[in-house]
Amino acid sequence: MHVSVIGSGYVGATLTGCLAALGHEVTAIDIDESVVASIEAGEPPMAEPGLDSLYAENADRISATTDYAAVRDTDCSFITVQTPAREDGSIDPSVVLAAAESLGEALAQKETFHTVAVKSTVIPGMVEEEVVPRIEQAAGPEGETFATAVNPEFQAQGSAVDDFMHPDKVVLGTDDDRALDALRAVYAPLPDEPPVVETGRREAAMMKYANNVFLAAKVSLINELGNICKEYGVDSYEVAEAMGLDDRIGAQFLRSGVGWGVAVSPGTSGF
Repeated sequence: MHVSVIGSGYVGATLTGCLAALGHEVTAIDIDESVVASIEAGEPPMAEPGLDSLYAENADRISATTDYAAVRDTDCSFITVQTPAREDGSIDPSVVLAAAESLGEALAQKETFHTVAVKSTVIPGMVEEEVVPRIEQAAGPEGETFATAVNPEFQAQGSAVDDFMHPDKVVLGTDDDRALDALRAVYAPLPDEPPVVETGRREAAMMKYANNVFLAAKVSLINELGNICKEYGVDSYEVAEAMGLDDRIGAQFLRSGVGWGVAVSPGTSGF
């Protein structure tokens, strides 16, 4: 399958390399010419273990451009641009919406059906209420020439390639069978046949937040327990190790240290 990846930040650059490694032809679209030049040279635009080799080994399947018109030659587009937090904690969707408008203009000149999958972290309802209308302005009503899906990513810095290639789950949120079939085909080559959650767009968006909230709470909890352990002269690592033996809790994210969200690259969740 030929896919386009809109945005080559942390999520997008990883997605480009991994999809190419699965055998897909991938066109990366980014407004930054230096990023495009890097990808065209066979080099990922950011550092992540294992990504250099994926780009080098699959250079014949990876291309990059600043021109959204490239989506007309693809079957499916993934929107991966960042949704940074505002001062009040809400997300700023402006980059996603700008990408949606540019994508819609390009799709207006495309004759075959196209799937648009939103990987950017967005609140439930934003795709239907804000992203779709931006695409429809030029491309026409959803369902005729395109359909949308929410396809959240669950990856962490330092293990993003492995997280993608060996995921705990793949979430496909859409009510359009054609979009669902396209995304099934995208992920079919994954080696471990992970559980696939097929659901609605709102539910898929909420699943991303649910994961993030749970992990944030777990990190915050162990840090608070660590502070209490210091007060009583207790080895917090021993306590955490014992907690992790309970299969209802698990050992991951039970190491006290810096808080969640610290030193996280733009466009990533920290989880």
